[in-house]
Amino acid sequence: MDMAWPAPPQGSCSLPARLEAEVAILGAGIHGAALARELTLRGVSCALVDRGEVGGGTSQWSSQLLHGGIRYMLTGDIRQMREGLAERATWARIAPRRCRWEAFWMPHRTRLEGLAHRVGIGLYDFWGSERPGWPADLRLGRVPRPDFLIDPRATLGPFRGATAYADLMTWDRDLTKDLAASSEALTLDFHEAERFEQDSDGLKQLHLVDRRDGSLRQLAARRWVFALGPWTDGAMARWFGETRKRLRLSAGIHLWFDAVPGCERPWAIRRPKGRILFVIPRDGMLQVGTTEREVADGWAPILEAEREELFGALEANLPILPWREMTVRAEELGVRPLVAARGATTHLSREAVLERHAQFRNLTLVLGGKLTTARALMDRLATDLTDRPCDASRTAPLRLWDGQPPQIR
Repeated sequence: MDMAWPAPPQGSCSLPARLEAEVAILGAGIHGAALARELTLRGVSCALVDRGEVGGGTSQWSSQLLHGGIRYMLTGDIRQMREGLAERATWARIAPRRCRWEAFWMPHRTRLEGLAHRVGIGLYDFWGSERPGWPADLRLGRVPRPDFLIDPRATLGPFRGATAYADLMTWDRDLTKDLAASSEALTLDFHEAERFEQDSDGLKQLHLVDRRDGSLRQLAARRWVFALGPWTDGAMARWFGETRKRLRLSAGIHLWFDAVPGCERPWAIRRPKGRILFVIPRDGMLQVGTTEREVADGWAPILEAEREELFGALEANLPILPWREMTVRAEELGVRPLVAARGATTHLSREAVLERHAQFRNLTLVLGGKLTTARALMDRLATDLTDRPCDASRTAPLRLWDGQPPQIR
């Protein structure tokens, strides 16, 4: 067993040994949980299976932004950006207690760069003008110079000013749990998938081991969906002996520092060769990230070279703060599953593919994708599986899994 997976909690599962559902979903990350909600909205029974807890894998280590992707504006991927902007508005409607609008500042180094930012960001905010619940006190566009200079990050650095654009902050793990709580899925968390039975129609039954107490269960279903994120290729090799690589994995890290007085707005800094550098105040701390390197597995250690890259970027762009003397309160590494293709992972798209398996015709694989567009993708998949469109997917509010107010303050 891969010991990278967190140990299960004490206790046992009270479910019976034999279970059945119309659709079995393996993987309780953002896509699996979203699909469970979609199927429930359509009145279709489903089971949600995961080796860990709901939202306990890569869906808890994203940038925690529901966004159109300002980076896509820079790379020219306008279609994917506009899709993300439309979904951003949907999340603001269905999960208002897990989301918060913010005015992100993108600083510029020269007048020409500032003009380019205002034009590009103007288009970004124009195409993303649907912003349910937008706070009246947040201002977009050119940041007044006195306001910019008040922020300590503006001191000693290379920046002359900034342009503000809108995006939506969230907590990805809680959002995933809310999606699962908004479903009536039979939840089999902390269950290890051991082996499948199949017949001429495809996959028929899954044998499971409860990681809490070792008890055995069998799950039968008519349709199967694997939403395993970065663990897809490893699972297909282990269960079916498949060696084809469907994904390439890109890791990025975030570091969390104590809050810095005066740093009130989130910053998004363009880097000439690399990802956008985010410096975001949230929940009494300062989150910074991210980096990029290709990895082989969904669980990967943070390398000292990644920390060094991030510290170097912070020192080059925000030299006023003593970054290496500040205490790192937490660090996290998230893995982006990218649909396999040639070239550097920095140039691969975050687009998703729904692959109908060639041998098991009742199996669909969810490949790639990202937090922002997960709901829309699973809406499409649920419609395909059931032949039942569902307008409520875009409007029905999510249930809070813990019944608590949002964590973002």
